[in-house]
Amino acid sequence: MIKVNELFSGIGAQAKALERLGVSHEIVATSDLDKDAIVSYAAIHNGLTLEIIEKYADYPAREEMADYLLKLNIGYDFKKNKPYDWHKLARKKAKEIEKYYLATIISKQVGDISKVEKLPKADLWTYSYPCTDISNAGLQKGFTKDSGTRSALLWEVERLLNVAKENDELPQCLLMEN
Repeated sequence: MIKVNELFSGIGAQAKALERLGVSHEIVATSDLDKDAIVSYAAIHNGLTLEIIEKYADYPAREEMADYLLKLNIGYDFKKNKPYDWHKLARKKAKEIEKYYLATIISKQVGDISKVEKLPKADLWTYSYPCTDISNAGLQKGFTKDSGTRSALLWEVERLLNVAKENDELPQCLLMEN
C-alpha cells in the first residue's frame, strides 16, 4: 500500500483516480483552502453524512473549532484578502461549524499549503495547483515565485520537497496535474 499526500486536493480527483486504477493507497494528508471542497472531499472519500455530523461525540468547544479552522487558514477569501469568520459561525446554533471541523479532521486536512512547515512522510505526492492565473480566463498573470498569484502555490510544493529532502523523506513519485 502506498501512502499519499494529496495537495490542492479539492474534491479528491487524484484519490479517486488511484481508487479506479485499483492502486492500494492510504491518504496521509490533504491540503486545500476551499471549505466546501473539504466537506465534499470528506463526503466522497470518508463517508461524511449529516447523520455522522449529528452523532459525532468528540467535538471540542465551538470556539476551539473556530480557532483550529482559522489556524489552518481554511476558507480564506482571496478576493477580499481576509480569513473566513469562523468565530461568527461558531456563535450560530446550527451544526455548521461542526460540519467543517469534522470534514477537516477526517480528511486529514493540513490546510493552507503556505502555512505548512512539513508534510507527513508519503510515497506519492499529488498536486493540482490552481491554474487560474496561467489561463486566458485568469488574465495570464503567471505563476512566478513572487507573483502573489494562486498559481504560484506550485512553488510551495518545491519548498515542502526541500524540507522533505532535508529530513530524508522525499516521496518516491510526484504526480502533478493541470
